[in-house]
Amino acid sequence: MNHQIEDYIINFLARKESPEDVHKLQEWLAADPLRRDELKQWLAVWDAATVMDMDEKISPEKAYQRFMFRIGAEEKETPAKVIRADIFRTILRIAAIFAISFSLGIFSHYYWERNQQGEFALIENIVPPGSKSEIKLPDGSTVLLNAGSTLRYPANFGKKRRDVYLEGEGYFTVAKQTARPFTVHTAWAKIKDLGTEFNVKSYPDENVMETILISGELSVENSDSFSAIERPILLKPGQKLTLTAEPDTQPVVVVTQLEPDMAEAEVSWKERDWRIERVPLQDLAVRLERRYDVRIHVDDQLKSHSFTGPIPDVSLEQVLNIIRLSAPILYHIDGKDVYISVDPENE
Repeated sequence: MNHQIEDYIINFLARKESPEDVHKLQEWLAADPLRRDELKQWLAVWDAATVMDMDEKISPEKAYQRFMFRIGAEEKETPAKVIRADIFRTILRIAAIFAISFSLGIFSHYYWERNQQGEFALIENIVPPGSKSEIKLPDGSTVLLNAGSTLRYPANFGKKRRDVYLEGEGYFTVAKQTARPFTVHTAWAKIKDLGTEFNVKSYPDENVMETILISGELSVENSDSFSAIERPILLKPGQKLTLTAEPDTQPVVVVTQLEPDMAEAEVSWKERDWRIERVPLQDLAVRLERRYDVRIHVDDQLKSHSFTGPIPDVSLEQVLNIIRLSAPILYHIDGKDVYISVDPENE
């Protein structure tokens, strides 16, 4: 393993990874299936080092020092020599007692966080751009996570409470437990239900949170740090709640009743083929960025151009050619940058 890849892994372990780190890790993992097992062992030892002492707040830097110390002590060598030498031979022995869930397309590991009730373990699931992944929770509920999303939940999930923490987009199919409501925490709202199917989108780089109820009942109220909703809002099937918080403006909460076709289109990201209904090209570009892990630059003249139609599970270039059938665009792909401009011959 080269030193640069080690740096990417260390950044990921410390939860300081950049999109570039994630992309490089994906490429490294895809090159050899056995590398998934190698990274799994890194995660196991990292988490072991992180939870060694529950009486103090542990920084990522200190956890890494313990990580290095454990490897060095196991081999009776200096940590620096071991980390660059036969690291995985040692890790395999240390990690045998830990169960870490990991698969291509999703990173999952434990970490420790302090709240008002003390210190508790959270399981963190990270889906990088260009991927989707399904999470099965201990209570039988499932969450399909869209690209660029993170889901966290306590290690003791379901014993007393059912709370998950979402950044990004997820489609939830919740097992019914009347005595234990299921709560999705986002930066702006708490979304509660007893047993239903619904979609939540709340990316940290966007000024909009959306939730769509497919079946059952859903209650939406303020988060612990945001107060845009005066009182809990009860949603009915087919309804969509949109919370918009633009800078320097009052937050706006809107509930709309969607037509069945529109509701299906809104959550079709979870299928192999999407269905887009009257989506501005600017918004569609954001969705495509996450799906294909690219950066899309759209001319101002085209940003409000609305698009309706299927988005099949094909290459990005094929998708752009489909868009050309109904929009006057030209496109140019330069590595991970995509430039969409006006086609003067088809204006």
